[in-house]
Amino acid sequence: MFDIKDDYLVAGDALTELLAPLLANKTLKKVYQANELSAVDERSQVTPAAHLLYMGDVLPDTAQGGATTQIKQTWLVVLACRLSIHERSAGELLTGALRAIAGKTIALNGQSIGPFLRTNSPIKPRFSKSHGYYPLAFTVQCRFNPNLKAY
Repeated sequence: MFDIKDDYLVAGDALTELLAPLLANKTLKKVYQANELSAVDERSQVTPAAHLLYMGDVLPDTAQGGATTQIKQTWLVVLACRLSIHERSAGELLTGALRAIAGKTIALNGQSIGPFLRTNSPIKPRFSKSHGYYPLAFTVQCRFNPNLKAY
C-alpha cells in the first residue's frame, strides 16, 4: 500500500507506466488521462488508445477523525479502437491491457504503487458507427494522511 503525498491521482501515472510496453510494441498508439467519461469519445483521437479515468474512492466506515485513512481508489481504463480497422484485434487489445495491469505493482516516485486489482466495470462497452470502447476497471489501495508532506 502506498502513501499519497502530494498527488492524490498518482495512480493514473502508475497506470500509464504499466501500459508503456503496449506503446513500445505499438499495440497502443496513445494513452490519455481523461477528466471525465464524456471526453473519451468527444475528442478526435488516435487509435488504438487507452483512456484513464479516476472513478472515485471508497473510504472505510470509520475515518478516524482525519487521521491516516486507508482508501481504495477505482480507475477505469477504456480501450478505444476503430471497428473498421481493428475489429479483429479488440480481443488482443483487451488481453494485452489485462496482462499489463491486473495484479501488477510498479515503482514510481520512490514508492511501490499497487497491486491493481480488476473489479467490475461501472459501465458497459459502447459502440459507435466507427469505434468500439471497452472498459476495464481496477482498484488500488492507498493511504492518506493529511499531515504527510512530500518533502
